[in-house]
Amino acid sequence: MSAVIDKLSEESGKCIGCGFCESVCPTQPASGYSESRGARGRVLLARELLARTREGRDLSALTDSFYSCLDCYACFEVCPAGVNAGVVSHYAKEILAPSSAPRNARLIESIVMRYGSLVPARRAMSRWAKGLSIPRRGETVLYTGQMYQTMAYSGRLGYMLNRRVAGRDFAAALVAHFPSLSRSASLFRNRRLAAEMDGHLRDIAALLRLAGVEFSYLHEEEMYPGTLLNDFGFSDSFAKYAARLSDSFRKSGARKIITVDPHTYDLLKNTVPSVLPDFDFEVVHYLELIGNIRLKQTGRKIVFHEPCHLSRRFSSFTAPNDLVGRACDVSLPSRNGRRTHCCGGPDELLFPSTASAVSRRRTEQLAETGADIVVTACPVCRVNIRTGGEVTDIASVLRESASAALLPTV
Repeated sequence: MSAVIDKLSEESGKCIGCGFCESVCPTQPASGYSESRGARGRVLLARELLARTREGRDLSALTDSFYSCLDCYACFEVCPAGVNAGVVSHYAKEILAPSSAPRNARLIESIVMRYGSLVPARRAMSRWAKGLSIPRRGETVLYTGQMYQTMAYSGRLGYMLNRRVAGRDFAAALVAHFPSLSRSASLFRNRRLAAEMDGHLRDIAALLRLAGVEFSYLHEEEMYPGTLLNDFGFSDSFAKYAARLSDSFRKSGARKIITVDPHTYDLLKNTVPSVLPDFDFEVVHYLELIGNIRLKQTGRKIVFHEPCHLSRRFSSFTAPNDLVGRACDVSLPSRNGRRTHCCGGPDELLFPSTASAVSRRRTEQLAETGADIVVTACPVCRVNIRTGGEVTDIASVLRESASAALLPTV
């Protein structure tokens, strides 16, 4: 804990109080311009958190400020002092988690640690691969991390976590006492969305095969990557879970891991090696492997929403823009590249009203381009951006383009 306290003190101590970060922080306007829900407010409150921690005082009053941070890192892009309020929030959550984590965050921790999944329905989550004849073992594994599949449960899961009866968190309290009841979430799978997400995964597999990439898949043995354990500050649990995840890859014979979403790519590329030094797998994103496939301009007018975890954590990661530009007539919203605006999705389970407000603002920016279709490369963004029009995944438009390129010319 002392190391985290030192890191938080160092990061928050660089702040000069200029407030530039507040001009780009998506959660501050989404919360009615509450100072405690903005980037500068979080940095200033970090100093209060440090003081209370040293004095052994209660920390719970500070919890919502840090846990509502989207970790989008927009603040870092404009800070003249080089302060990252997202990193400040992460260190703060590591301090808060043992005693003051939100009830719903603790519930998610218990489910993930017990089942190795955010939603204990691994067999259903592997159905997308049925009939594709993907081997179960191999040196290169396609790792979905259950991210696309979990989206089909996220609405009901969020409902269960946030439902209140007589002023109490009834559902969350019930499941916390009886964790096996979390299995009931599988009864409320959104079948339409599940079919769509399964289709995106099938598109990804087809694109990899077109590119000549051979891969395996763990099917129902695949584990969730543990993203929320890390995001919610459960550092000890995350370290243990990461070791379990690493063991599952080794047992499968994998040496190279192909990820399909920005959050898992970032987690396995940057975070897991920092807590597990022997995590020596090669980690790639599938979009890095399909540049050799032939694409044909479809003429579809799209606006591309760039996910925060790709455009900021990996500023040189240009594969999504390059590929979609070869396939479609692409527009970008006013906030793009390293200045992209978060979809709000990371707040969906703990702060749904904030997530919705952030999503509405991003939707407005996307609509201003006049494009017919919104395309993104993140399943969380895909579900959280609600335009009333068509929103789809980059894999879908790339497979359409690749299929058109294979058709003989008349």
